[in-house]
Amino acid sequence: MRRPTADTARPNVSAAAHKFALGTLVTLVGKSDQTLFKVTRLLPDGGAGLQYRIKSEQEGYERVVIEVLLERARK
Repeated sequence: MRRPTADTARPNVSAAAHKFALGTLVTLVGKSDQTLFKVTRLLPDGGAGLQYRIKSEQEGYERVVIEVLLERARK
C-alpha cells in the first residue's frame, strides 16, 4: 500500500481570489442610478460566493454583497 505524500494527502483545492481590491470603486449590477461604492473590506465566501463590504458616500451604512453583484466603476 502506498503512503500518501504531501501532494496526494489533500485534494487539489484552489483558493478563490477576490476580483476587487480594497479601495476599488464599484457599482451594483442592475442598479440604474450607478451609485459609486468603495470596497472597504474583503470577506470570505459565505456560501454564495466571495463577499465584500462596500460603502457609498450618500449612505450612512455599509452593505455586504457577493462578488457577482459588483462591477468595476467606469472612469
